[in-house]
Amino acid sequence: MKKISIFVFIVITLFSHSLLAEETLVLAAGEWPPYTSENMDNKGFMTEIVTQILKEMNLQAEIKFYPWRRCYEYVMRDKVFAAFPYSFTAERAQEVLFSDDIAFSTSKFFYYSASAEKPVYKYEKIEDIRHYKIGAVIGYYYEEQFKKEKLTVDYVAKESIALEKLFLGRTQLFPLDEMVGWELIKKTFPDQVTNFGTLEKPLDRSSLKLIINKDNKKTLRLLKMFNHRLELFKKSSQYQSILKQYSGL
Repeated sequence: MKKISIFVFIVITLFSHSLLAEETLVLAAGEWPPYTSENMDNKGFMTEIVTQILKEMNLQAEIKFYPWRRCYEYVMRDKVFAAFPYSFTAERAQEVLFSDDIAFSTSKFFYYSASAEKPVYKYEKIEDIRHYKIGAVIGYYYEEQFKKEKLTVDYVAKESIALEKLFLGRTQLFPLDEMVGWELIKKTFPDQVTNFGTLEKPLDRSSLKLIINKDNKKTLRLLKMFNHRLELFKKSSQYQSILKQYSGL
């Protein structure tokens, strides 16, 4: 009887651990503060929202940070439940599935001027800024658009490098997500924040989503549940509180 009891205890324990493992989902994210960052409280704006929604689904989120290319690759290989944040593109939609909109990214052209009289940069169409030197990051979504409009562009590998060139006057405008831009400016040039500004007209506004594997039936079911919870969460005071907290960055 004692041996049977021990065996039953072991089986129950292993079964319980299995259930707990099923309640934990691994998600991939890249460094893009304040939306996602391993070094921020609650791992950033988007991470906080995603984690809370999964919690309401009685699921625990384990967020792992990787380079962006690996995040996408891990979704394709079904090594993670999802990756975020990603914007919808027709090319990506052929390979992965997208969640509903979790948040939005508004990109604007940043400029720098230490002069008391701020420069006047205005544009209605991209072609209106052809006579300015534009800073940009290689491989970003706007690259094809800038080439098509024949802009004068100085491409670099990182946002931080492009921002430094803007500060040094080597470029005049630099497109960047507004929240990301101000976060980077406060971190890189804390004494120069008031000398930076943005053009009023946005370059674009895009939705930010989860991406998941198209072929995993379990994740498809979870995505439907996630979208339902997301719709409810976006109507809650907690969602508005998170928005307010990060909008002040």
